[in-house]
Amino acid sequence: MALSILKELLEGYVQSLFDEGVVNDQFSQIQTLKRIREPDFVVQLINTYLVDMETLISELTIFSDSLDVDFSKLALLARNAKGLSAW
Repeated sequence: MALSILKELLEGYVQSLFDEGVVNDQFSQIQTLKRIREPDFVVQLINTYLVDMETLISELTIFSDSLDVDFSKLALLARNAKGLSAW
């Protein structure tokens, strides 16, 4: 009984996140992957994303702080960050 109530509360909360635009269809895709594959897949996916973004942000910081800024390199790194975020 308590489990069904918790499931309903979770579904309502997730729906409110959709309604507010906090999450989108990609969230649903990740949830589907979680059910199809192993439960830790989503955690691994998020960890990989965070490590990759941390590296890109560090590189962006290094290149933007240099005296002779290579804007083409900054643009490439920014596109890479956008690409990682667009999955």
